[in-house]
Amino acid sequence: MALRDDPASIAPERAIVFEVEGSLKDFYDQARSIGLEYLGDFEEEFDPSDDFFIEEKPDQKLAGRIYLAMPDVQALRELLSLWERYKQNQRMPKGRSEWRVLFSQLIDVRPWGPQDRITSDAIAAWETDLARDPDALVRLEAELWYHENAEKRAQAFQALERDIVGAGGQVVHHAVIPEIHYDAVLIDLPGASVRTLIDNPAVSLARADEVMFLRPQSVARYPSATEFTGGDSAAVAADANRADPIAALLDGLPIQNHVRLAGRLDVDDPEGLDAIYPVARREHGTEMASLIIHGDLNAGEPPLSRRLYVRPVMRPNANGDERTPPDRLLVDVIHQAVRRIKEGDGAQPAVAPGVVVINLSLGDETRPYARTMSPLGRLLDYLSNRYRVLFLVSAGNILDRLPVAAFDTSIAFEAATPAERERAILDALNSNKSQRTLLSPAESLNALTIGAAHSGSAFNGNLPNGRTDPFTDEELPNIVSAMGLGFKKIVKPELLFSGGRAPVRVVASGGGIVIAPVTAGVHMFGLKAARPSPQLDGTRYEDFTFGTSVATALATRGAHRIHDVLTDGDGGSNHTDIDAADMPLVLKALLVHGAQWGVKGEMLDGTFQPQGNGSHFSRRDDIARLLGYGVPNIDRVLDCTENRATLLGVGSIAPESSLLYRVPLPDGLDGVRALRAITITLAWFSPVNPRHQGYRMAALDIASGSDQKFWIAPQRALQPTDKATARGTVFHERRTGESASVFVDDGHLLLRLTCRAPSGTLADNVPYALAISMEVGVEAGIPVYNQVRAKIAQPVPAAVRT
Repeated sequence: MALRDDPASIAPERAIVFEVEGSLKDFYDQARSIGLEYLGDFEEEFDPSDDFFIEEKPDQKLAGRIYLAMPDVQALRELLSLWERYKQNQRMPKGRSEWRVLFSQLIDVRPWGPQDRITSDAIAAWETDLARDPDALVRLEAELWYHENAEKRAQAFQALERDIVGAGGQVVHHAVIPEIHYDAVLIDLPGASVRTLIDNPAVSLARADEVMFLRPQSVARYPSATEFTGGDSAAVAADANRADPIAALLDGLPIQNHVRLAGRLDVDDPEGLDAIYPVARREHGTEMASLIIHGDLNAGEPPLSRRLYVRPVMRPNANGDERTPPDRLLVDVIHQAVRRIKEGDGAQPAVAPGVVVINLSLGDETRPYARTMSPLGRLLDYLSNRYRVLFLVSAGNILDRLPVAAFDTSIAFEAATPAERERAILDALNSNKSQRTLLSPAESLNALTIGAAHSGSAFNGNLPNGRTDPFTDEELPNIVSAMGLGFKKIVKPELLFSGGRAPVRVVASGGGIVIAPVTAGVHMFGLKAARPSPQLDGTRYEDFTFGTSVATALATRGAHRIHDVLTDGDGGSNHTDIDAADMPLVLKALLVHGAQWGVKGEMLDGTFQPQGNGSHFSRRDDIARLLGYGVPNIDRVLDCTENRATLLGVGSIAPESSLLYRVPLPDGLDGVRALRAITITLAWFSPVNPRHQGYRMAALDIASGSDQKFWIAPQRALQPTDKATARGTVFHERRTGESASVFVDDGHLLLRLTCRAPSGTLADNVPYALAISMEVGVEAGIPVYNQVRAKIAQPVPAAVRT
């Protein structure tokens, strides 16, 4: 028998639910003592306190739910029999007495049932729908237990369809994606049936054995803007750009003939949305396309050298918003769009096979991350590995109010110093981290998730009365940026890019204050982009925007810039021979390579709790929720200097094996006391196993290959812990020091790259990209770049299989 924390990895007829009352660590310890197996990678670090809470009472913790995968139905019945004996205080059968100790930590033991199929978030969303119109149809999703056998899947769907019709509803859309074990139905139900679903799930659709979850429809939405403070562009439309796109934007439909975008887009519109998408409503797609191609218009940067592929996946609705299709499951929409790009659609070949990076500045506000991987997150993980494409995904915007306990009144808040306010707001964010989590699919394992940094070109510090800049530094996240961590405590978001310097206002005070982000007046704190305007010429208008969508667009632009430098042989690039299939991993590694925590990371490490010996793991996990790996310096990655060299390599590694890299070191450092630093970034796409608790099938790691660990003192810079960096699909660490040390291994740094297969049989080699930067203080006078370049030019093997 095996314990799981995700029911999706269990066959429905063998799922037992344990409701744990106390510490999950204590529960796991006791479970292991009686032979139960937990298949998580880092179970000893699991902390339920951040994952279970009542929204109205965030300090009141709920019981954790752990799932037991039984070997067969008979074993399930026997376990339930043991639980009944325990509840009635009867003696356990011979050889089963140890179960009494385990049961003492539980509230309930039961088969999967109605209370597991509906979450509190789902109930809250449906209550909102019913409050608007109790008689209207409510659209929701049913996620079915996935059956490998197609005939069983068909039978399960037919049985569910009968239940839906019996409740007065109808099936709107049904989709199956076997590769991610996804089987879901989009449903319309009468308001009365939804009310029954909420009030008495045991006698409603929630009792259907075929159903794993009932949820609100997954939707990505962008509300129409009401503020217009920009003006017409002075730009002139560009000549047609004929270079094929390497970046794709899945978003709303942009204004194709806007002067900033004309001749720069490949719009793929197979559904004919252009005819029903008014120009004045093409807000989000226009902004994102502008930011990817030009960056912040206030910065005056040159546009990208290639066209941008655009596939509209949103459309206008009756409320004036843009949103994903109301009559299709969102997972199927994205799946079909990416297949069309990379593989083709039916008899039609791939429409943009050269695309290596896909911008997804969309998030499902009905699906905040809560321990389990969302279907859309699973889809991106599969597509990343299947098509070797890098997804850049926005972390999501959290516009909720934030209690700040450090100040009793608004007067005290306003009278505090900027540093005092900053510290109090950071503590408040940390205290409320369980309610400000990522929005699906930002928890994706293989994607890079992008948060918004507290920076924007429009900010000049002159805010109106009642508006306060919450932070003093651009290294910190924008106040609306969703917080990590991700699935199994993966570092998420990995990176922060500029997303506007959003101010806050006090909305309640007395016994502590409550602040809220300010969304109006973006011209005072945002970034400038092309946008439609109902008042002015929609093909020339420019205005300001902010948030994690903006940051993700700038990350996509950064990836494109890296691609262009690497492929520019005339500009001196040494990497023009990189295979197109390896480019997504190279971009993933180099985007992260220039990131690090700055002085604010050091400040948080000294102030966040807990402090003391052995406490840094949980403390730095909390810092990583805010900062990820930090704000990347793209220019630092692209431009080597006399005292700094960056090496880049690609390869593949067999499962359960290792490679030994010999990296040449610069001469002249023996006995010299000077700053020295090394940064190592390793990136890969992992196959995933939805049936396994571990999920991630390829776990790569890189460490010293010799007894003398590094060519500098083994001091890691302030950053996520070594445990945290090993959880995802990007490994990133920086080491610094000044002590004089000798070179080892004949002037080489030895690095051992390993590959484990923790979640089932891994059949194929795993491709990866590796970036290594070495830097020496200028005062040492050592020509690092020239020396390293000369040494790697020698015909010496880069790696040796061991």
